[in-house]
Amino acid sequence: MSGLLRRAAGASCWPLLAAAVAAHASLAVLAAAEYATLGWLLATWFDLAAVTLVLASALAGLAASARVAARAAGGSRELRRLVRSGRQPLPPAVRSAAAALGLAGRVDAVPGGEPFAVTYGLVRPRILVSGNLADGLSPAELSAVLAHERYHLVHRDPARLLAARLLAAYGCYLPAAWWVAGQAALRRELAADQAAATRAGRGVLAAALLKLASLPPCPAVAAASPAGDPAGSLEARVAQLEGGHTPRARLAAGRMLASGGGLAVLAAAGMCCAGLSQALPAGVLWT
Repeated sequence: MSGLLRRAAGASCWPLLAAAVAAHASLAVLAAAEYATLGWLLATWFDLAAVTLVLASALAGLAASARVAARAAGGSRELRRLVRSGRQPLPPAVRSAAAALGLAGRVDAVPGGEPFAVTYGLVRPRILVSGNLADGLSPAELSAVLAHERYHLVHRDPARLLAARLLAAYGCYLPAAWWVAGQAALRRELAADQAAATRAGRGVLAAALLKLASLPPCPAVAAASPAGDPAGSLEARVAQLEGGHTPRARLAAGRMLASGGGLAVLAAAGMCCAGLSQALPAGVLWT
C-alpha cells in the first residue's frame, strides 16, 4: 500500500509542478505590465521588490529552460547524424534478442568504440546499440540490457525525462530543483532495472550493468541523454539488484529549508503581484 501511495504521489507531483510554472509565468506577465503602466510602483519599495522578484525569477527560469532545451536539441542532432551516417545491419545475436522481446524493427545499430545501448527519440522512441554490444555480453546479459531499454521505450522515458529537466531548470533558483530532476531520472532507471530483472534475473542484469558501466560512454550518446548521470546512480542500481528493494534517497535538510523559504517568499511576492493587477488600466493585458 505504501508503495502504491508513493507512486500515486510521484505521478501527481509533475502535473502540479507544471501548473505552478504556468501560474508563475502568468504572474510574470502581470509583473511586466505593472512595470510598464504603474508609475507609482517605484515609490513603494515593497511592491517594487515583489514585482521585481516575480519577473526576475521567471526570466531566470526561462533562460535556464531554454539552455536545457538547446543542449537537448544539439545532442539529438548529433545522435541523428550518428544514426544516419553509420547505420548498419543488426548483429544476429541482437536481432534475435530484440525479436524475442517484441522489439523487431525498433532497434538500430551503429559502429561504436565501446559497447552501449540507449533509448532515444521523443515522439517515436527507438533503441540504439553499438554493433559490438553482443561481443562482451552473454546471451542472457544481452537480453537483460535490451529488456531494460524496452522499458524506457514503452514508457517514452526520453520525453518524460526531458520534461522533468525543463521543469527543474525553470526552478533553478531553488536548491532542490535539480535534485528532484535527478531523482526522477534515477527512478526511471530503477524501474527499468526492475522490469529487466523480472525477465532475466537480478544477477544477470547486475553483471551486464557492471560490464557496461566500467566503459567510457559514447560522446554522442552522452550528449543526447536527457537524464544525464544522476549522482549515485550506479550505487543505487546495484543496491536495488542486490537487496531486491528500491533504495530511498533524502534531500539534504539545508536544501529543503532553503527551497521551502524561497517558495514562501516567491508565493508572497506572487500574491502581492496579483493584488497589484487590480490597479492596471482595463484591457492593458490585451493591447
